[in-house]
Amino acid sequence: MKGVRDGPAAGAEPETKLVRTRVDADPHTLVLRRRRGDPAALSLLAEPLSAEEPTDALAVTHDDPESFLGAWRDRVDRAPRNVGVVSVGERMRSASASTPVDRSVVRGVADPADAAAIRDAVAGYLDAWPADGRTVAYVDSVTAFLDRWETDRAVGFLRGLLRAFDARDAAGYVCLTPSAHDCATVREVASLFDTVVECLEGAAEAVAAPSVSDCFEAVADPRRRSVLADLTDRGSAAVEDLTERAARRTGSDAGRVATALRHVHLPKLADFGVVAYDRERGRVEPGAHIDRIEPYLWGPTGDDAENDDPTSGGPMNGDAADGVTDATDAGDGASRAGTDAGRRSE
Repeated sequence: MKGVRDGPAAGAEPETKLVRTRVDADPHTLVLRRRRGDPAALSLLAEPLSAEEPTDALAVTHDDPESFLGAWRDRVDRAPRNVGVVSVGERMRSASASTPVDRSVVRGVADPADAAAIRDAVAGYLDAWPADGRTVAYVDSVTAFLDRWETDRAVGFLRGLLRAFDARDAAGYVCLTPSAHDCATVREVASLFDTVVECLEGAAEAVAAPSVSDCFEAVADPRRRSVLADLTDRGSAAVEDLTERAARRTGSDAGRVATALRHVHLPKLADFGVVAYDRERGRVEPGAHIDRIEPYLWGPTGDDAENDDPTSGGPMNGDAADGVTDATDAGDGASRAGTDAGRRSE
């Protein structure tokens, strides 16, 4: 059909795989993503939005709405009859003219903890649209709700949202990042869905495993070692928590540590593929290659980042390292290019 992508080209790797479903399944799908913002999740909308009948599309997103709609346009060419975006954490504003459809309107919910306001915004769109045709509802991050609420509250909110979709014959596509949660939480969310699909790591998007040189560089700074030790021990964490522990371990000013982590160290670790850094949510998760870095975290005596105490004669503290490490990091472009070339030749 004109304006609709027909899916991966012949020979291309699939972006998703079916985990489970059943013959009489409800219309909703849980999408397990490798990381927040995974574009493969949006590709699932290409099929329902390619129908001959009129289609309305609703999205609940924690991302910047213009960025979200740009990603939507990249993945789904066909413009629905109506589009609504509930932007959680954003003030109400109209989408710019560069968005995929002329009638796109963004409704902002300023307080991301206001469940009633989010439900009302969703219902406002669904109730206003014509009864004919199909309606697709996309929720880009259950993980973001679980970060802010207790599991019971987040699951209860999601259950109510699915009931609202059912009442209006809308098919829901709901995204979750399993690596950010424990197994019990993932199972509880998954229990609400008959159909579960998983996003796959595409060959073009895969991050190459860090070289030995990369691993040594990743642990060369005490603040990076602190972050890596936390992630290998605790799993995902808020940037604020990582900052607090790194500042305590290194005896550094928390404000300086926060700035260095956000703008230098976390992006560097993400480039190495050992962490996944979500700037919007302020969360950090173990990356695809976190296991490769673990042997480099522990010294000959088995000491870890907890023992990086500046008063113990151990590693350089964070403030003392600022003038050396951050200056070195600022020039990483050339050295990183050389490292990547060396990695490809390994």
